[in-house]
Amino acid sequence: MKRLCILLFVSCAGFVSAADISYHREVWPIFKRHCVGCHSAQKSKGGLRLDDVAAVQKGGETGPLFVSGKPDQSLLIKQIIGDEPEMPVKEAPLSSAKVALLRDWVAQGAKFDTAPVSAAATVVIPAVYAFAPAITSVALSPDGKIAVAACRSEVILISVDDTNATPRRLSTESDLITHVEFSPDGLRLAVSGGSPQRFGAVTFFKMPEGKLEHTRRHGKDTFFRGGFAPDGKAIALGGADGAAHIVPVDAQGKINSIDLHSDWVLDVTYTPDGKQLVTGGRDKATKVSSVDTLRLLRMVDQSTDIISAVASDALAAISGGHARTLTGYDYKVALAGVEVGGSGNGAVPVNRRDQYVRAFEGQADVVLDMATSGDRKWLAVATRQPEIRIYQMSDRQRKSAISKVPAPINAVALDNNGTRLALGSRDGQVQIYEVAGGKLLRSLVPVPVTPVNTVAK
Repeated sequence: MKRLCILLFVSCAGFVSAADISYHREVWPIFKRHCVGCHSAQKSKGGLRLDDVAAVQKGGETGPLFVSGKPDQSLLIKQIIGDEPEMPVKEAPLSSAKVALLRDWVAQGAKFDTAPVSAAATVVIPAVYAFAPAITSVALSPDGKIAVAACRSEVILISVDDTNATPRRLSTESDLITHVEFSPDGLRLAVSGGSPQRFGAVTFFKMPEGKLEHTRRHGKDTFFRGGFAPDGKAIALGGADGAAHIVPVDAQGKINSIDLHSDWVLDVTYTPDGKQLVTGGRDKATKVSSVDTLRLLRMVDQSTDIISAVASDALAAISGGHARTLTGYDYKVALAGVEVGGSGNGAVPVNRRDQYVRAFEGQADVVLDMATSGDRKWLAVATRQPEIRIYQMSDRQRKSAISKVPAPINAVALDNNGTRLALGSRDGQVQIYEVAGGKLLRSLVPVPVTPVNTVAK
């Protein structure tokens, strides 16, 4: 009898269904984060809108988005599964937890528990997450004592040395935070992101206390990665509108924008003297622009694939991306004698690429992020592989590597002199290492997490 009861329990456990899934609390945040940039009232690719409940129920040009109760027959599920999912376009695939949640929602009948129009939904930060959110950006204070991680709409402050200290949670008004960075003096934290098809936003916190200073909104779409000016008075950020945006820390300062790219600008960095910006983006281009004139100086390269990260020291710009290459561009040669007859994408300089390219070794996989130390002597490179490579900027040679990290790595950061490194993974982990020797100092999921489906014993 005892054996029979055990068998019955095991058999029945396989039929325990997921708890009722809320469209408003669980499904809509996924759509808002990954989908409405291309499927909204402003831009409805394929005739599909996902910012309105009635439109979600209607579907697009290819028909209904889902078949109620039948996830395997639903276009929504077919588009997001497989080795190379069709959606989201030009972005990382959805996590297995998000795919499972959408599948369960359709299996439960694809029920809606929200108002007809979802686009104006407010940011909700859960006290406890159903699953660990991906870490989208990390930063280290110049002295390496504080790590910061971006988790959806909040940033987490982590003490590197005091492992007993509880991480601090700071909320923002962004639907998704895409970049966090300390000012060069470590006294301010910039947190950028925004809301797709609504606004870009930068929130400034006074450090180390984490006190909110102010938030600046700009434009009609999300900000991406960027970097502080060397004097700490402004931060330059990439935009979904194809521009680089220079946002002063002063709440009354004018925000300047440079229209540069034909698609999203995914990363921006200042040169060490603060006079130029290096940008890279989804249009596969790497460009150098003047901060003073707000004009393009040169498109230094056109890659075969997306440029996801850029860096710079005093001698060269560096870009990396989906082509699995890491390339340096010598400023002295690349910018010598350039005369720009137009501006933005209209400028057509003479191509002397073979004279100014300074190649690094090939990368094992797609480059997802790069970080320079505050002194611009070291460069850390993160890919989809379980390894972080550290290069010396002056000679482009690899000096060390940290292996067996929780890949894929979405974000990486170095302290001022390159002695400590922080990383953030797609599965929600934050790890901090001593670069010399690769000693792991801390490893944690920085927010409270409770499993979605638990079977009571």
